Amino acid sequence: MANKRAFIILGFLALIVVAFVYRSVTSEGDPMQTAGPGAYFPSQGNVFVPFGQPLLHQIKVRPQQQKVSLYINDSLVFEKTKPSGILSINLPLKGFSLGSYRLRVISIGADGLTSEDERVLFVVSDLQPENWSIEVVNRYPHNDSSFTQGLSFFNGKLFEGTGDPQSLGASMVAEVAFTTGKILRRRIKPAPIFGEGITVFEGELFQITWKNDSCFVYNAASLIPLRSYTYSGEGWGLTHDSRSLIMSDGSEKIYFRNPKTFAVDKTLSVFTHQGPVNYLNELEYIDGLLYANIWMSNLLAVIDPSTGRVMATIDATNIVKEGRGNGEVLNGIAYNSQTKKIYITGKYWPSLFEIKIRKPKES
Repeated sequence: MANKRAFIILGFLALIVVAFVYRSVTSEGDPMQTAGPGAYFPSQGNVFVPFGQPLLHQIKVRPQQQKVSLYINDSLVFEKTKPSGILSINLPLKGFSLGSYRLRVISIGADGLTSEDERVLFVVSDLQPENWSIEVVNRYPHNDSSFTQGLSFFNGKLFEGTGDPQSLGASMVAEVAFTTGKILRRRIKPAPIFGEGITVFEGELFQITWKNDSCFVYNAASLIPLRSYTYSGEGWGLTHDSRSLIMSDGSEKIYFRNPKTFAVDKTLSVFTHQGPVNYLNELEYIDGLLYANIWMSNLLAVIDPSTGRVMATIDATNIVKEGRGNGEVLNGIAYNSQTKKIYITGKYWPSLFEIKIRKPKES
């Protein structure tokens, strides 16, 4: 009797399992029959659109939806009343800069209930970066006790800014004889100040800090402190064009700041055709293009400062192998506008290199 009861129970459980499997299989065959939002994006994952191109996508709508709305961030960009089936979206993205956006479809059903589906929209570069290379022209001594964070020429003189990873009060700005590596004069900041990128704009030397929320300004001729600014977030690299300071913070973001107030006037996101380029570090502005070290790599990114598109990448592995010694990562780009020469080095490197950048058509 006990065995019979056991068989009956097992048979009942088997029927439940079969019914569940059948329901699952039939549901998988028709996504419109599964539970979920009233309107949704049929594709999984994020949405990528090349810069300047329209958003071409689809929205699937379940029966009895009264209204479907599409938002980019908080802006309504498409709306349809009493839709059905599949909605095809062809939406111009004129005015959208490179970057990430919140893409949401919100639907209202016949019962008045609201549901939502969401993706991340990436506007990526429409260009695949070229591959440029580096040729070493000259090699000079570099102070291997300098944890190089910034490198900049002004009136033919080389200035360097360093960090302080050991909290010894080693952050400094200095004028350096680039042919010998000798420090000619310097200004030290005590711990816990951790110096980062530097640049010289109209005779004033700007030094940002990593996590100290401060930018210090010096007279470039004397290194006498002039003033300071505060800002939020981390400071990594710094350079300038003809009117703005240009700053990185270790993300894919580039900030254009007013030299008189340090206020942010413009922000760009740096992208290749595949996505954002993070860890942007030391910067240099050369002939209308922005050069950036990519931290923890041997790569430099060459960036269009008007759009954030990466125009080229430069593999500096040959320089790293030749000059790193017992030092750390590649960091420090400087352009001498008087001689049209470019120099690079790294953190605790014993060498400073004068280089030429070779483009494919010049090879």
